[in-house]
Amino acid sequence: MRKDVTQDKSVVADILDGAEVVWLALADKDGPYCVPVNFASDGDTLYIHSGMKGRKAACLDSGAPLAFSAAVDMRLKTNDENACKLGYHFRSVMGDGTPRALAGDEKMRALDRITLKYAGHKLPYNEQVLGITAVYAIAITSATARIK
Repeated sequence: MRKDVTQDKSVVADILDGAEVVWLALADKDGPYCVPVNFASDGDTLYIHSGMKGRKAACLDSGAPLAFSAAVDMRLKTNDENACKLGYHFRSVMGDGTPRALAGDEKMRALDRITLKYAGHKLPYNEQVLGITAVYAIAITSATARIK
């Protein structure tokens, strides 16, 4: 493993807690598909929501393995003398997992986690919107963090 990469779960969790978006890498019969989503994390699980129809929902409903990534603290590293030294400092996570649709109380707890992450407190839900919203738990099977 590279010297700037770790599997330390606390480092992975810290980065995921600070990330505003996670990028999902999905695949279906039409090929690869990558999409940014709002999310919340808890231990070895990511929680996301989606409409019930469309390519993303179909990929997630299939239960097929997926990959994900997130990055925080991105700062441009400049060098006026050598283009090869340009780049970024960052902290990132890459991983893979398996999605599972949630229902009932599990669905509501996952939505509450997402709401708490972005709003800082629970908010009421529109029952009509809940009826057309899918919620998924992604069981993380592996994840690494890179600090550069």
